[in-house]
Amino acid sequence: MAAKQALEFDYVIVGAGSAGCTLAGRLSENRDVTVCLLEAGGSDDKAIIRTPMLLQNAMTTPAINWDYETVPQQHLNGRTLYWPRGKTLGGSSSINAMHYIRGARENYDEWAATYGAEGWSWEDCFPKFLAQQDQERGESDHHATGGPLRVQDIQPINPISELFIQAAAELQYPLNADFNGARQDGFGIYQVTQKGPRRWSAADAFLRPALERENLTVITDALTHRVRLDGKRATGVVAEIEGAPAEITARKEVILSGGAINSPQLLLLSGIGPGQEIRGAGVTPEIDLPGVGKNLQDHLDVTGQIKMRSARSIGRSWRAAPKLIGDVLRWMIRGDGDFTVNPIQGGAFVKSSQSDGLPDLQLVFIPSLSAPHGRETIYGHGATLHVCHLYPQSRGEIRLASDDPRMYPLIDPNYLSAEEDLEALTDGLEIVRRVLNAPAFAEERVAELLPGDLKVTRDDLRDDIRARAETLYHPTSTCAMGDGEMAVTDPRCRVRGVEGLRVVDASVMPRLVGGNTNAPTIMVAGRAADMIAADA
Repeated sequence: MAAKQALEFDYVIVGAGSAGCTLAGRLSENRDVTVCLLEAGGSDDKAIIRTPMLLQNAMTTPAINWDYETVPQQHLNGRTLYWPRGKTLGGSSSINAMHYIRGARENYDEWAATYGAEGWSWEDCFPKFLAQQDQERGESDHHATGGPLRVQDIQPINPISELFIQAAAELQYPLNADFNGARQDGFGIYQVTQKGPRRWSAADAFLRPALERENLTVITDALTHRVRLDGKRATGVVAEIEGAPAEITARKEVILSGGAINSPQLLLLSGIGPGQEIRGAGVTPEIDLPGVGKNLQDHLDVTGQIKMRSARSIGRSWRAAPKLIGDVLRWMIRGDGDFTVNPIQGGAFVKSSQSDGLPDLQLVFIPSLSAPHGRETIYGHGATLHVCHLYPQSRGEIRLASDDPRMYPLIDPNYLSAEEDLEALTDGLEIVRRVLNAPAFAEERVAELLPGDLKVTRDDLRDDIRARAETLYHPTSTCAMGDGEMAVTDPRCRVRGVEGLRVVDASVMPRLVGGNTNAPTIMVAGRAADMIAADA
């Protein structure tokens, strides 16, 4: 075995996803400190990452994906669900659908007022959203320009997506040109984190401009095994780099930014968490912290689908073949055309019967026949409409399967353990069916494929949800910040009971936000970077 490497920096960041890239870029602005960013995956210099139309391929390519699966889900007919998470520079921002959504302002006020996350109200967080943004539409009361994260409109819109907006108007739903504007509810077209024809991940926005700084070191193919502790102080990490053992010392702080799965796993492997549970996995308890890995939340999603007559939607067929060939050639030769257009276009925020006032259902429209996670190829033409429940009451957990850091943890989101979650999602599936059967689609619609004509009653739809529902890729809250008994981090993202150790990623959100989690995660990292710099 190769000799153990010994490296030393001021800050050691574990995980180069949305949060880790943001932190590395921000902290390395201070040339008087040294920063090391560790990433288990490799380079993000891949066409399937850069090209919006290929996001299905990015999500299913093992080389850039952890390829997680849940444990069997009791309330989903015992199914195990696929959980893709990015394993490359940029993390999940390199494989996601690129939608830019902040959530509702009430989400952040709730963090502060209900969960003890002091300093994380909307008034605190909104300025950081603005500072990070480069909005194509220009400055306004809700947007800003000049920041590193490019946000732009999807252009051109597929004609089938235009029918989705027409259907909403026919059903008298309000239209909304900006889900991050004065209000969230209504139907519209998403904005995306793209810059011109390419994806604009957190690595593009925050890390790549910092790579030439001599005080920043980025190490890929680096699997972190545990946080090294000296009593109750974190002094570095134990890892393997390209298969060789390594110890990286942190003179100031270790910062975990692995996301809602990897960060709690690493704490547990380090002996930080619920003591009896850790011991059962073969790890010696060091710091008793019962909330580590608990409070797991995610958006559960189900789809409706219709088959269409024409080849105007995105799809594979003999009729569409000439256009597809032309699109591929144009993309290869000129780098533009439809392959640079995000295919997941329409959206909506609406209320279920379980809503407490906020829209609690999010719709995602794809002008294509789409299989779950894009893992199967479907031939023909049609449309797929997703709906997820934004504020689930169900809570799950991340547990160790073993003390081996190479072995994946046990992921149990415990979907639909709360009855109201099923009722809300059933309302959502009824809305999906209503939209897809609106007059706007009449000339195109051949048949309803999902849920299907045999699904008639609410009980039928409940059964359908249990049989088909999948993740919408938004796990959070497994190292939640706050002041409660199960809080893992304080409002400055410091791990309770441990000096020199923070968690900065989606896992510190005390409650799941009402929307996509990438932009909120980047905001959290930006604010945490300010706190780290101030504390130093």
